[in-house]
Amino acid sequence: MFTSPRIARLVAAVALGATPLVAACFGGEVGGPIWTGPPFSADVVDPQHPEQSTSHIYLSDGKLRVESTDTSQLGALVLDPAHGTTLIVNDRKKEYLDAGMFTSLVTATFGPVLRFFRPAGSGDPCTQWNTTTAPFATFAHNKSEAPPHFTCKSLGSESVDGRPAHKWQWTNDAQDGGTGTVWVDDKLQVVTKAMDKDDAMELRNIKEGTVPASMFTPPASYKKLSVASIMGSMMNGSKDGQGSH
Repeated sequence: MFTSPRIARLVAAVALGATPLVAACFGGEVGGPIWTGPPFSADVVDPQHPEQSTSHIYLSDGKLRVESTDTSQLGALVLDPAHGTTLIVNDRKKEYLDAGMFTSLVTATFGPVLRFFRPAGSGDPCTQWNTTTAPFATFAHNKSEAPPHFTCKSLGSESVDGRPAHKWQWTNDAQDGGTGTVWVDDKLQVVTKAMDKDDAMELRNIKEGTVPASMFTPPASYKKLSVASIMGSMMNGSKDGQGSH
């Protein structure tokens, strides 16, 4: 639906050894903030495929907004678990859907990804990653396998888009677990660049500071849709299709 959740897929792949579906097994803090780090916004690009559309992320006051610049896409996903809202905004049609009933599920998916995205502290990011994965190892792996464990090697300092960062090589110690590289911003303590054999992600044009509240609410002129109406349209479409045979 969105190209912009690329960031979720890429960061999860880096931290989880290219198994992003594991994120669905992690529990989110129901009713709690999705983001506890400093507020900022940034462009999300794939440096290996500059022809692909840019995405934007906005993180502030416990909320997350992810949007795509690709006009063929729906627009934005806005998550505010503290208020139980999950907005899907369609800028082309100037309408939005509040899928609040799915907020807990969406939070449970994005929550652990964002914890990988912002390792706690200024040291080895694998310490935070291992703490996050350990309680859920039984969900992510067969019982006969060892739980995932990540080892990080410092590669020194290196700037990303003009911002000082620390470069780390990570390895999933599980058999065929994969390896890759991440850059952790010195000030924000977030992963501003990540690469492995399959994917790459980089944050550019980072703007620090509180994001305007309007970024997390739909424009007043947009039409609000209901989940029931969309389900009804889908059901009617299915019946019409069957009747045309």
